[in-house]
Parts: sequence; structure tokens; C-alpha cells
Amino acid sequence: MAVCCAAPLLAACGSEPIDAARLEQRIKTGYERQVDGASVQSVTCPASLKREPGVTATCRLTLATGVSGTVEIRVRDDKKIEWKVAGAAG
Repeated sequence: MAVCCAAPLLAACGSEPIDAARLEQRIKTGYERQVDGASVQSVTCPASLKREPGVTATCRLTLATGVSGTVEIRVRDDKKIEWKVAGAAG
């Protein structure tokens, strides 16, 4: 199941770091809104990401059921963060 979202997580300029805790919360909330009945236990993203166009990273999403998967994130040209669930691992 592919779920994606673009979120303006910070109105930062230059290569300001991305607030990983805020990104994780946005992914959790967005996933639960888009997937009916889903309960996300945790989302873990790298802590040292720069807000520069083209930057990509992989986060780990774990559901309350224990199923986990990866979430690919990308900083767009407008510096907003785009994310999508890339795959699940049982």
C-alpha cells in the first residue's frame, strides 16, 4: 500500500536541519489518517537531515500490530518534505 504526503515541516532557509521528531509525528499522524483503522506504534527517522532540495532518507514505521516497514522521504525543490511508504516487513 502506497501512502504519501508532502508537509511543510519548517519554514527554514538554507540547509537548516529537519526537526526529526516533528517529521516522525507528521508521518505517524498522516499514515493513521490515510489508512483506516491503522495505529502507528512508532516512526524513526535519521536525526541529522538537512533541508536541501534532493535530500533523501529512509525512516522506519512500526504499526501497533508489530508489522514494520520503510518510509522514503525526499526534500522537494520548495523545501517541503514528501514521504511515501515504500515497503512492509512482517
